[in-house]
Amino acid sequence: MAEPSPELRRAPRHAAARRRRGWRRALVAANVVVAVALVAASTAYAYVTYRYSQVTKVHLPGLVHHGRDSAGPVAVLNAEQAAAMTILLIGNNTRTGLAPGDATHFGSSEEVGGARSDVTMLVHLDPVHGATILSIPRDLFVPLPAGSMVGPVGKVDAALNDGPEHLIEAITDDLGIPIHHFVSIDFDGFQHVVDALGGLDMSFPVPLRDAYSGLNVTTTGCQHLDGAEALALVRARHLEYYEGGRWHDDPESDLSRIRRDHEFLAVLAKTVKARGLADPLRANAVLGDLVNQVTIDDGLSVGTLLSLLRRYGGLDPDTTPELTLPVTLVPEGNYRYGDGAYGSVVFPSEPADHQVIAQFLDEAPLTPAPEPVEVVDASGTGAGQRVAAGLAAAGFQVVGQSWAAAPAYPSETVVRYGLGAVGAAEHVLAALGGAVMMAYDASVPAGTVVVDVGSVVTVTAPGPSAAPAAPAGAPAAPATTTTVPTPGGQPVTPSVTPLQNFDPTQCSAPA
Repeated sequence: MAEPSPELRRAPRHAAARRRRGWRRALVAANVVVAVALVAASTAYAYVTYRYSQVTKVHLPGLVHHGRDSAGPVAVLNAEQAAAMTILLIGNNTRTGLAPGDATHFGSSEEVGGARSDVTMLVHLDPVHGATILSIPRDLFVPLPAGSMVGPVGKVDAALNDGPEHLIEAITDDLGIPIHHFVSIDFDGFQHVVDALGGLDMSFPVPLRDAYSGLNVTTTGCQHLDGAEALALVRARHLEYYEGGRWHDDPESDLSRIRRDHEFLAVLAKTVKARGLADPLRANAVLGDLVNQVTIDDGLSVGTLLSLLRRYGGLDPDTTPELTLPVTLVPEGNYRYGDGAYGSVVFPSEPADHQVIAQFLDEAPLTPAPEPVEVVDASGTGAGQRVAAGLAAAGFQVVGQSWAAAPAYPSETVVRYGLGAVGAAEHVLAALGGAVMMAYDASVPAGTVVVDVGSVVTVTAPGPSAAPAAPAGAPAAPATTTTVPTPGGQPVTPSVTPLQNFDPTQCSAPA
């Protein structure tokens, strides 16, 4: 057989060499891609870390912290990813640091002192169920933490005067909602973020105005709002709407504003997703305007923020539940408690409040459980005896009864508890209906809950067992009622209220 030619003998070797060169090129290309990806990721992380370093951070001991160990940020990130959390998000109406033009419109820090949580929202994030929002009306009348500059009681928004720690304590102690992280944004920050996004669009069915917030919308239909106009809308608590040839007052003030703010929040979230993150230059502008106007807790790390963005960044704002704590209006309009006048206030309403809180936290509603209870009648109406008898009939051990002067009329019932006894207080709270709220009190003895009985309360818990059958021919026992009392018979506000015919909505066309 003839020997193959040298060219044919070299052909397999050439093919093998070409294959080896192809693999080397592929390997080099893959390494280049990986290197570019790593550089891009490290650059992005470095940029986020740089922006994060510009954010004001505060240490807040009242927050519930997820487990951390010495393994560093990765361990923190994994712990945060695995757990549900609640973030307190507030719109801070402090005038300190406002630009001169804004101070002219909203008032300077000398003219409007202190700080209040103009908007108070809780965002619950759950890896299984997504996000839920709960708004707390700013006029909710609550016990305030010890040492508060405004006194032992006041509107919940006033707790911020003492700093965010007192606001966190008021919400946690009074409503039983654990808070893991805190985010605050002021007037300037809100306006600058909206402006950096290029504004946003909302549809106005009728003209709207608010002399206090500066809102003045004269044209109906889909309107483009800049930062100042958006701020005027979300702050409008004295809204007037034009209909039928004249101006009408919005009768629900802050409660209506919460409803409109929920709609605005959905529009803002969609606008951020549509414009804010896809364009690097715009994203940089948004972050650049945001970082100097935001305050967060020092436990909200870069790793946590990136984890939250990855996990929850794709949520649909239109399907995110938005709830408001049910309340009742005190009809007098200038509520007096002790020596103080508090203007327009709203009271809590049980059991609706903790049913909504349970829904927000994705937990089972509270149930009554017998606890040792001391009853103090501070109602001014003799309601203490009725409440003590009702609690005893429901199986609670009433260990003492006393009387105290009524601080106000109408008045809330306050379930006071000591260190480590919030669970016991919740068991008592679940047995009561009406204007009832909890409060931490370090002076309450261990193992006992003290109920300061107000004038708007009833015992809703049934007895521990069914009553024995009445003898034949005996008169029927009076029917018991679980009707929840409210101040002046005012209706309890719902946790979800549909938009009214004068409220602005999302534009039908995409932003």
